[in-house]
Amino acid sequence: MQADKPKSTMRRADLDLLRAILCFMVILSHALLIFAAEPRYHVKAAETWQAGSALYEALRVVMTPSFFLISGWSAVAMLRRRSPGAFLRDRVHRILIPLTAGVILMGPAIKYIELLGGRSLRIDSFVCLPPIQIGFLEFLPRYFGRIQLVTWSHLWFLAYLFLLSLLLLPALRLLARRTPDSTLPSRALIWAPALIFLSIIVGMRGYWPYLPNLLTDWWNFILAGVCLLIGGAMAAFPGIETRLREQAWMLLAFGLICVGATIHFGESLNGRIAVGLAYWGMIGGTVGLALRYPPRPCRTITWLAEASMPVYVIHHLPLL
Repeated sequence: MQADKPKSTMRRADLDLLRAILCFMVILSHALLIFAAEPRYHVKAAETWQAGSALYEALRVVMTPSFFLISGWSAVAMLRRRSPGAFLRDRVHRILIPLTAGVILMGPAIKYIELLGGRSLRIDSFVCLPPIQIGFLEFLPRYFGRIQLVTWSHLWFLAYLFLLSLLLLPALRLLARRTPDSTLPSRALIWAPALIFLSIIVGMRGYWPYLPNLLTDWWNFILAGVCLLIGGAMAAFPGIETRLREQAWMLLAFGLICVGATIHFGESLNGRIAVGLAYWGMIGGTVGLALRYPPRPCRTITWLAEASMPVYVIHHLPLL
């Protein structure tokens, strides 16, 4: 009889389903961005939809940070059965190659659609321009000849994930080498990340403006790294998952209240305090609910989880 695999190396139906749900959230948020108050987007409607703006803000603070958290858990699980070299080769195949292909194959069309609307999300800024007057085939050589025109669009997540996987590899490997510790942390400790996120957002004047470019976006890069390490810590200390399951509804309610405060206060110190707290409430609550109500493992959930990466990569161009 084949020996049972350690739990840390098995697929997790709860995290697989959460991956699929988060992928849907990303698609929905990009559709909402067309109508939301946030001005920095490729295509914008003539009028702002307030309900859409509120829903977008709630999705923004939970979707990609939760992806980073799951990636941290997966990285530690992978490093328990693979060498660091094999892990890095996997990151190249699964992250760097899709990122490069997306920038080359879809970036030109996304940028052209953006310029048709008289908008330009540049590396370090957002500007309004007269709509472009040339055809796509004429624009194509310009895209590859001017660094200001090249865009990774929504694929910034892959660039950040790849770089963080390299930079945090020693810490992730250290977590992977630990014997999983199921000791329950204190309830107060489960709320501690809220203070970390608050310090990042307020201390670095983050969240506004939202330009993931690795030049003016260090708050987002650091916040993503913290989420990656929290996910890795969950794999090394399963007691964290137990506490998240217990506190899930309270965390989510707290997060939603803070999202409402963020919308109310807007771009201000109070707004940054609110959104800093909202991050962990929304992330911890969403992940905790996924852990609290795990689905029965099945091929459909596994397929949806595996499909989340290619769907994420290709969805943006058809949507625009």
